[in-house]
Order: sequence, then C-alpha cells, then structure tokens
Amino acid sequence: MLGLGNSMATSGAPSEFTPESISNLQLWLKFNQNITSDQEGGGSFDPHDHSTAAGNMTDTDKINAWNAFGSTSINAVQTTQGEKPVWETDAPHVGGLKFPGGKIMELSSDVVLDENTDFTIAVRFNIYDFSTPRGIMGSASNEFIRASNNTTFRLKVDNVNRDFALASGTIAIDEYYTIIIVRSAGSTGNLNVFIRGNESFDGTATGTQVGSELQDTGEITIDVIGGQYDNATNLSGFFKDILIWDGTAASSGDRKEIFDYIEAQ
Repeated sequence: MLGLGNSMATSGAPSEFTPESISNLQLWLKFNQNITSDQEGGGSFDPHDHSTAAGNMTDTDKINAWNAFGSTSINAVQTTQGEKPVWETDAPHVGGLKFPGGKIMELSSDVVLDENTDFTIAVRFNIYDFSTPRGIMGSASNEFIRASNNTTFRLKVDNVNRDFALASGTIAIDEYYTIIIVRSAGSTGNLNVFIRGNESFDGTATGTQVGSELQDTGEITIDVIGGQYDNATNLSGFFKDILIWDGTAASSGDRKEIFDYIEAQ
C-alpha cells in the first residue's frame, strides 16, 4: 500500500496536493474542467460548440463529453441525445453534471480493477431523489456501485452484494457528499467505505466509516457513470468529481487530502 508520503516530493517545501500526488491515478473527471456540449437544451446542434474551457456553457446544455484531466486519458462520452446529462447554472451545481434520470455516460476505455489488487474510488455526488436505488457506476447487472437508499451503498462484485450501511444519520436529499471506497491488503481484499459532507458527516477529517469492513478480491470493471450499467438504475443527481486509483489503497492521511481537495473546489 502506498501512502501519500510515499508519492510526494520529500525535499524542500512540501508540494501542493493534487490527486496525482497519489500513485496510480487512472480516471480523473474533474469539477468544471474539460466539459463540452454539442447541443442546446432544446436539442439543436448547429451552431453549438460550448465548453467549460471557452466559458460559454448555458443552462440545460446537453453534455457530449467530460474529458480526462491531468495525465489521465479516459473520457466520459455520450452521443445519444436522450441520454446526455445536462449543464445546470444554479449556484450550488455550476461546474458539475446533472443526470436527471435516464442519463448516462460511457467511458472511452474500461477501468478494470484486477482481482487481488488494491484500489481507491472517490466520487463527489448529489442525489435529489431516493425513490429507487441510484446507480453511480458499473458495467453489468452483477457488477456496479450504487446508493441503494439514503443510508446504504452497495458494491456488487461477481453477482455478490457487499452492502455498507450508515450506523447513524442519512444522506440528505439535494446536498453534496464525497464518498471514498478503498480496497486494501491485496489478496485479502479489505473493502471500506468513507463519507464526508453535510453536518452529519463533517466531524471526521478522514471521513466517517460507512458500515463495517468487508472482504472481496474479485475483479471489478467500470465502463459507465450515472447508472449501474447501460441505462439501468440511473442517478437522478449530480456529479462534480470522479477519480479512480488502480493499484493504490488510500491511507487515512490520503483520504483527508482527497476530501479536502475535492471540497475546496
């Protein structure tokens, strides 16, 4: 396991933390960066060439790409008009992507988290409807990550459910939280979930643990965001950041840095 101290410069002044300060960052979809729209909310394509880089995004713009940031190269894309997430100009949500049910984005390359391998997943999200389970990411009906309800996250690996339930408190409707999922100890496959955000979960800098540690060493493939797979069990909410480190289990110190970095944006 590589901690933050193993991957940052150790001479001179300490480097400012970024997600690339932790080794093996494979996916980085960053808040308010590299987002493009090829359609206006009404569906018109021409003329329409909006992006966060150009600073000309408008309310309900349909998002065709959320491209990789930093040294990563995996993009999230959508070409089907009815499945594109949208841009929101309300102050709490600017810079994120709205997935108002029935929306999903496909990754340009699958993220394959091999069996017996450490990983870390961090997601900044907002869910405004818990009437049904809400998919976060996945690749198949037997392999996904979702919020089952306002207290429980489910990782399904090789058709086996791994449920992590809050000991107290709930995930409030229409508020932002960050979750960090960590698998550590290689072939032992220790899975832990941590959450921070809102008054209920701000007391622990390294995140409030959700449920108990579970074990699963199976391979996990991620090829979509905003649903469990294809167009199933969609989010009904917002994403602001999605990051995956393949091969590194974040330490408690790493988690604090990740939470702080994401929430400060």
